[in-house]
Amino acid sequence: MVRREAGDVRRYAAVLSLGARSLGMSAKLKIDDLAGVRAVFALDPRLQQDTLPIGDFPLCRLLLSNDSNYPWFILVPRRDDISEIFQLDVADQLQLWQETTALAELLKDSFDADKLNVAALGNVVSQLHMHVIVRKREDAAWPAPVWGKHPAKPYSAEQVAVIRERLRLVLTDDFTFVEG
Repeated sequence: MVRREAGDVRRYAAVLSLGARSLGMSAKLKIDDLAGVRAVFALDPRLQQDTLPIGDFPLCRLLLSNDSNYPWFILVPRRDDISEIFQLDVADQLQLWQETTALAELLKDSFDADKLNVAALGNVVSQLHMHVIVRKREDAAWPAPVWGKHPAKPYSAEQVAVIRERLRLVLTDDFTFVEG
């Protein structure tokens, strides 16, 4: 009996990890529940206010934090009502890590980073987002974390154009730039 219950628990956990909803929980019908249909992606207002859009990977919107103290990029999975990585289905979890890793590697080389800070915190903005921050020994906050260390210095239009052009040289065919 114990062996069977343990197997049932593993199967139940596996089903949930693939995105199924528990029948025992009060699951509300959402557009995502319909086969092949996803809810429209909406960016959190705080992210909209504090960032500049760069473009889209297959899963994530790429944003640039409007703080010229650091090349600070943010990946936001285009999925509705997600605040934690484990809430993504397995395929989206893998895609998030692939996009994060690819972006980090490109930024390390393109921006000559001494270190990259990669984190998904969400204490202020609950919408799942991944920070990928280029750090240099001579940056304004080194070696401390960047959060709250110095007031944000907005980018000029020229600075944003330079960053976009630098990214155009290294981002692959599976990335679509947006104007903005």
